[in-house]
Amino acid sequence: MAVQVWIGEKPEHPQERRAILGVAQALEKLEGLFLILANFSVNGRNIDLVIIKHNAIVIIELKHCDGRVIGSVNGPWFVEGRNGEQKRLNPGRKNPYNQVISYFHALTNFLNEHRREFLSEQKANDVDFRTCKRLIVIAPRIEEGSQLDLDWKVEVRGLDELPAYMITERSSEIELSEEEMLAIPKLLHCTPWTELNEVVRENAPPAPTKSVPLPWYVQARNALHTTAGRLVTIFAGLSLVLLFILFVRPPSPAPRADSPLTSITMGTSGDGTILNFNATTSFCRWNGYQLIGKRWDSSTQSWQNIAIGEATTGAAPDIIVALEQIDACGDRIEITWSVQNNTNRSVSFPLRHNNIKISDGLGNDYPLANDDSRPAVINVLPGTRQRGVAVVRRQLAANASTLRIKLIEQPFGEASFIVALQP
Repeated sequence: MAVQVWIGEKPEHPQERRAILGVAQALEKLEGLFLILANFSVNGRNIDLVIIKHNAIVIIELKHCDGRVIGSVNGPWFVEGRNGEQKRLNPGRKNPYNQVISYFHALTNFLNEHRREFLSEQKANDVDFRTCKRLIVIAPRIEEGSQLDLDWKVEVRGLDELPAYMITERSSEIELSEEEMLAIPKLLHCTPWTELNEVVRENAPPAPTKSVPLPWYVQARNALHTTAGRLVTIFAGLSLVLLFILFVRPPSPAPRADSPLTSITMGTSGDGTILNFNATTSFCRWNGYQLIGKRWDSSTQSWQNIAIGEATTGAAPDIIVALEQIDACGDRIEITWSVQNNTNRSVSFPLRHNNIKISDGLGNDYPLANDDSRPAVINVLPGTRQRGVAVVRRQLAANASTLRIKLIEQPFGEASFIVALQP
């Protein structure tokens, strides 16, 4: 059997059971042994899903979403239906990104602590389970128009993309025998999910019979005698031409690391520690911090998302933009921002309509009134933070439940904030 499903407890919700069955049936078609560990606990942390193969361990947060998904490293995630209505994903809990990060730390710490119980002495000295992969899986698929802004620590795939991901991905430093693989669910006190394993086995495709393959030149000659073969040949030729054009095209210039920045910041304590507050909503006024932090990566010449308050990464944001308050109680909307500048140069954040775009889930746009912003540009010296207020000269739509606020260019390229306006 290519796939075995192990569980801590049987999932309560039918959607979860169907999703796990779908994963198992998809992996059953692949070569090699795959272990699926579902709904188990480690060090007090409940984990959705883990897939183990001989050269990779993938830690998964599984979400069933009927619509477009909107989310980033920090702040809440939303699912947008066909009618434009947005519902918060995981209300009252961490967003999926932070959930899978917490799973990663709990499981990898456990495996590193217990590795000598199932690995040889030599292998235990060489393996570091912190190379496990972190993945968010959206079931049944990621809908077109989804907006997911994550960093390098966590990837996101649709359930339909998972088999291809499992074929191509591997964890550096991890190379397990079948015996070592099977020792992991036992250490985690998981048991085989017998009923589901039987369903997967009964529906597995029959093993292919071995036949002597024809030489490649004979296969190619036979294929060219068919319409499909000729079409494939034509499309392959066109693809090679397009790849050649893309290869010789001059690359777009990368942004300079010393170019002027624009930024928004959040509050800090006296010792410089970042403070994170829970948002509260009071009818027409939203108060709280939604934070986006980014750090300039000189190797890729690009800005990288940094999870705020993630103490284990060792990487602190260069710039933190905070959305602090939205006041829509009158005939206008006022949005309070702050910018923390942790770099050694000044940064700027224009509170202007060409840098900040605002809309609600109903399709209404809310352009900024440039002349009303206080100040027009937030200028932040190195090691300091500054605040400002952006103004919209129109009322918030009465039935608007969310606002989507997008930074276009400054201080660190595109970034999005999603605010739930109703409890």
